[in-house]
Amino acid sequence: MSAFRRKIYNYYLELPSQWRGAASRIIGLLPARYKFGPSFISKWVFIKKTEFLPRPEINRISEQGLREILLHAFGTTEFYGSSMRAAGIDEQEIGKDPVGMLKKMPMVDKSVLHENMDEFLSSEIRRVKFDRTSTGGTSGEPFYFYINSDRSAKEWAFMVDQWSRYGFSLSSKRVTFRGTKIRDKGWEEDWLTRELKFSSFQMTDQYIDEIWPPLSTFKPDFIYAYPQTAILLAKYIEHSGKPLPASVKAFLIGSENIYKGQKEYIEKVTGCKVYMWYGHSEKLVLGGYCEQEDVYHAYPQYGYTEFINQKGEDAQPDEKAEIVGTGFMNTVTPFIRYRTGDYCTYLGDHCPACGRNYHIFRDVKGRWTQEVLYGLKGNPISMSAINIHSDVFLNVFRFQFYQQELGKAVLRLMTRKEFTEKDKMAIEKEFNQKFSGSVVVEAEVVEDIPLTDRGKYKFIDQQIMK
Repeated sequence: MSAFRRKIYNYYLELPSQWRGAASRIIGLLPARYKFGPSFISKWVFIKKTEFLPRPEINRISEQGLREILLHAFGTTEFYGSSMRAAGIDEQEIGKDPVGMLKKMPMVDKSVLHENMDEFLSSEIRRVKFDRTSTGGTSGEPFYFYINSDRSAKEWAFMVDQWSRYGFSLSSKRVTFRGTKIRDKGWEEDWLTRELKFSSFQMTDQYIDEIWPPLSTFKPDFIYAYPQTAILLAKYIEHSGKPLPASVKAFLIGSENIYKGQKEYIEKVTGCKVYMWYGHSEKLVLGGYCEQEDVYHAYPQYGYTEFINQKGEDAQPDEKAEIVGTGFMNTVTPFIRYRTGDYCTYLGDHCPACGRNYHIFRDVKGRWTQEVLYGLKGNPISMSAINIHSDVFLNVFRFQFYQQELGKAVLRLMTRKEFTEKDKMAIEKEFNQKFSGSVVVEAEVVEDIPLTDRGKYKFIDQQIMK
C-alpha cells in the first residue's frame, strides 16, 4: 500500500461505521489493482511464478534479496556499515557471496536495536515513505521502529497466496474475530476486505447468540480468529448444536501458539480445517502451512531465514533451532540476523508432500502464548487481541496487566522520566476504548515488575483461577 493509499485507508478506518460500510461497498467493486495497488499485484505475480522452482533457482532468488538488503545496510546505516567493515566485509564481497558475508555478521535482538535505534536507521529515510510501528507485547517492553509504508500491500500478497492453499481468493468472504474495535452494534461490515467483523473482547454465549444470525446469513468462506476465540466458537457450537454455515472452508488462525489438541478439537467440532501461519510485526519471516501436511513453509521471497541450533550453527534436519530472520521489505530500519526468540524443529529445505523447495519447520514455541484477561462475564480475551500498536507507550519502559477481579485490570507501568499524567490518561483511554466496557483498565505506576521464580516475564499476572 502506497503512502497515499495508506493515508486514505486510515481516514476510511476513522469514519462512522455506517459511512464506512457504504464506502466499502463502493470501493469493494473496484479491481484489485486499484484497491491494493501495483505493489500487491507485482508481488503476488512474482510469488506465483517462483513458487515451485527448483532448489538452485529458489536459492538464487533468496540470495538476491539478501544481497540487496546487505548492500543497502552497508551503504546507508551506521551500525551495519561499521559492523561489516570490522568483519572485513566490503561491497564486492557482498556481491559475490552474500550468504557467506551474512554468516560473518553478529546476530542482534530487540534490546540491541532498542538501545541503538539511530544507528540502525537508513540515511535514505527522508527519501522513503515510512511509518512508525511497535511490537513487544510478550516482553512487556514496548519496541518502536520505522518501516516502509508500502509493506502492507506486499505482505497482503503473501497472505493471499498462503491462504489460497486452502481455497482463499480475493472474492472470499471472512468472518473476523480479531482486535478490531466494534463501535456501534455488535458487528461491522467491511466490503473493502470482504469481512464481517466481530468483537473478540465480548466472547460470551450471550454475545455469540446475538451474532449467530448475521454470521450465518453472511455465509463466510473463512473464519479469521485468534486461537482462544476459535476454541470459544467451537465450544459454543458443541453445546448449542448450531453448526457453522456450510460455506465455511477453514479457520485462519495466527498471532499466537495453538496446541495440537486444540487444533484437533476445533477441527472435530466444527468440521473445518485449521490453517496456521508464522509471522511477526518486524516482517522478517513468514511461514505458511502446507496444504498437504501440518508443517510451515518459510517464504524465500519474503526474507532470508536461518535456523540456528544451540551451538550457534545452522541446524540440521530434525534439530531444535531458533528462528533468525533478515527481512527484505524494511529498508528504513533493516533487520539483519535478527533473533526472533521463537524456536522450532527444523525439517529441511524441501517439502516432499507438496514439492516446494522452501525451508520447512514445525513445533513452533513462540513468544506469543495463550495468556488471557477475563471480561466482566468471564469471557477470556487473548493477549494477541490486547496488544497495542500505537505511541501511547513511548514513555513506558515495561508494563504488565494484573487481574484479580472479573472485568477489571490494573496496568502496571514502569515509566521513563518523561512520563506524565497525560501519558497515563492516554494509556487508560486507549485500552478502555479497545475493550468497550468488557474490561475496565486502571493504570498504576510502579517501581518494578518482578520476573517469575524461573526468571521469565509474564505479560498478564492472572490471579483469577478459571
